Amino acid sequence: MFAQGFPNNQAAQLGMQFAGSAMNAVQENVQQNVGRLVSMRQLKHYFDVSNIYVLSKLRLVLFPWLQKNWHRHAERDHAGQVAGFKPPREDTNAPDLYIPVMALVSYVITIGLIIGRLGVFHPEDLGFTASSALGIIVFEVLLVKTFCYLLSVGAELQFLDVVAYSGYKFVATIGVVLLKPWAPWWLTWSAFAYCGFALAFFMIRSMRHALIPEASAVMGVNVHRKRRIHFLFVIAMMQFLYIWILIQYKTST
Repeated sequence: MFAQGFPNNQAAQLGMQFAGSAMNAVQENVQQNVGRLVSMRQLKHYFDVSNIYVLSKLRLVLFPWLQKNWHRHAERDHAGQVAGFKPPREDTNAPDLYIPVMALVSYVITIGLIIGRLGVFHPEDLGFTASSALGIIVFEVLLVKTFCYLLSVGAELQFLDVVAYSGYKFVATIGVVLLKPWAPWWLTWSAFAYCGFALAFFMIRSMRHALIPEASAVMGVNVHRKRRIHFLFVIAMMQFLYIWILIQYKTST
């Protein structure tokens, strides 16, 4: 029924065209300015993914309680010293930027399609949706990095790691967005509760290695350990708020 009505809906078609143009503009802008913030070598590391990794990561985000091992695989130099972490292609637990970017784009387009299907689409709705989603990411990244500074969390949690973890919320949000207009209220809010708990659990287990290291011999870890635990719990619980905001899409009418 959705597919039959959609092609004749001019507003929905306009939404698809505008979404494509907007995504191309965003991509060009990112390519021009991303080098000012991070090195291309660093960025390539986060986009070094495979089909197997993508499928495994999606399963991990949506069903995190099925995962037993959350430790990241270290990469060592010729002397045997730890020189970083293996890329996502070689480690399912490694954060990546491919899935968050694709999930963000899919989220914006999904909102546009739903609004178009409801017959109340305006081009500026996509801009509002995209800016709201990016605003949540910026807010969360700044919040996490600020507290990392206050709690003496150093190189254990990189800037792009935080961006990646923040972007995974769109994977869970898309399902709730699709259910909201047509599914019974109890099914929508059941999906909301499940996705919120899944994302919270995923954030706790993924970020725990950086915020609460097992080896407490590191200088300052014991001093801030309790505060770090509380902060990690706050980060996890705020995922419910972020998802709730993201499913409250707004139209111009």
